[in-house]
Amino acid sequence: MGMEAGIVQRIFRDHFETYRTEHGVSERERWAAWNIMTCRTAEQGFHVDECPNGDYRIVLHNSCKHRSCPQCGATETELWLERRKLQSLACAYFHIVFTISHELHGIWRWNRKLFTDLMLRAAWHTLRELLADPRWLGALPGAIGVFQSWDDEMQEHCHLHFIVTAGGLDPAGCWKEADGDFLLPTQVLATKFRGKFLAYLRQGFKELSLRGEDKPKDQVLVAPGGMSVQQCLNLLNKLGRVKWHAQIEPAYEHAEGVYKYVGRYIRRGPISEKRIVAYDGVRVTIAYAHPENHEQGTFRLDADAFIGRVLSHVPKKGTHVVRSYGLFHPNCRGKLDDARTQLGQPPYEPLTELPHAQELLCRMFPDWDGNRCPLCGAVLQTVSVCHRGQPPPMRIAA
Repeated sequence: MGMEAGIVQRIFRDHFETYRTEHGVSERERWAAWNIMTCRTAEQGFHVDECPNGDYRIVLHNSCKHRSCPQCGATETELWLERRKLQSLACAYFHIVFTISHELHGIWRWNRKLFTDLMLRAAWHTLRELLADPRWLGALPGAIGVFQSWDDEMQEHCHLHFIVTAGGLDPAGCWKEADGDFLLPTQVLATKFRGKFLAYLRQGFKELSLRGEDKPKDQVLVAPGGMSVQQCLNLLNKLGRVKWHAQIEPAYEHAEGVYKYVGRYIRRGPISEKRIVAYDGVRVTIAYAHPENHEQGTFRLDADAFIGRVLSHVPKKGTHVVRSYGLFHPNCRGKLDDARTQLGQPPYEPLTELPHAQELLCRMFPDWDGNRCPLCGAVLQTVSVCHRGQPPPMRIAA
């Protein structure tokens, strides 16, 4: 059983200043920590919810909406799942995991945005080329890729989750099913991914610099502290001779379950508050997300180490950790509709009118009545928002 909501906020409030003094933090980490510590407090501003019948009025603190805050992201994740549900194809799905050597984590730390971009690009190009081969599928599938940088203990472990349709459109525009639970030979997949990703990293380090041309900063990889570009290239050459791994799980009958599995990695950072089972002011006890992979069900961290691990996974601004490919890419809308027609589905209609946050919360928690008037039971409506730095209305409730 997890502790009370806001436990990560409490840990940060207790120890962040000491952590910052002893270790130093980047602006990216400082901003994430500030949002975690001030989420749903006066420093984030207020919003006013009212009963449509005029029976009740309440002023509530705003959420910070930072993507690394464990108190935020529930409604955004639900909205993402809603969009995927509308877009999904009536077929089986494969869940594929791509992993890389931990020796590349130093390059990731210094190049978070571009490294993530190149890793996702390499995985999709690998899948697209192999699945276009008639020996395997001979068709263009739909795919969603999700980047994750942590493991069960919140330590660095950069890997990708790909959700791939068990079928696609062949060059003639006809839907073609995958062969049962088989999609691709995993070692072929891993080897091709290794070659592409290492080639993209080499290109990021040296291609245009050797030709003396200017290259946008966000397309140039920087060598980690203590390493030269040549040492990075030597490392890439060495890793090209090491066996890499990819895992393809047996096909799921539909996408819903696997979407929910990867959806939890999109927001809230590397830790769910439900996993924190104890905090004594000094140490944090955390339940493993996958206890079947460990001898014990929990592990413990000093608060200082806990904060360091949470902040180490804060993405750089502008980093897209989720991407749509193939039939699910916006530019393939016509092909997606062709596939849906052949699978007996209506054309894809994107979500144009976004559900209110209160509606999303009701879907997620059917028994939750926090969004209802305590007098008449009507659903409360947000009538005004005061952003951070603005004082709240004089009356807190009516």
